[in-house]
Amino acid sequence: MDKFYEQHLGTQKNSLYGVFNALIYVFGFISSIALLFTLVTFNIMIFIAFILLSIVTYLMVYMRNRQYTEYEYIFTNGNLQIDAIYNKQKRKTLLDIDVKEFEAFGKESEIKVLDGTKKNLFIPWNCKDDRYVFVYNREGKKAAYIAPDEELLKLINLYNRGKRI
Repeated sequence: MDKFYEQHLGTQKNSLYGVFNALIYVFGFISSIALLFTLVTFNIMIFIAFILLSIVTYLMVYMRNRQYTEYEYIFTNGNLQIDAIYNKQKRKTLLDIDVKEFEAFGKESEIKVLDGTKKNLFIPWNCKDDRYVFVYNREGKKAAYIAPDEELLKLINLYNRGKRI
């Protein structure tokens, strides 16, 4: 029988999201004005200003969308997939790993992650749940921090016998 479980970790928009949103409108408006002046005057300096303002606006949209990140853990027959959902629009798989590859797994307070280990945080900024960490070796030692609920913990421990610390 297949073991499948899906856990969604939602989040809230932080204040930085609102700041970026306001700046996007301001820079977008100024960029539109610069484009209008470029079309009317054919001035190269105003055109360069338009290009720079457009780039800054695009970067702000990118940064704003990264401020509102939700995570989803999908467990299927011993395989854990961690997805990030940016601004409720774009989904990206961040990690797909068999739990048998875990070198260590346990609460964050129980596992000491060595210096030099790359740390990946797969938890929303406002998550109050217990944090767990697992260490794995892919292109060097890496540690992933997650906030699983009881059902996901039970499934991970079922497939990851002997590696829980």
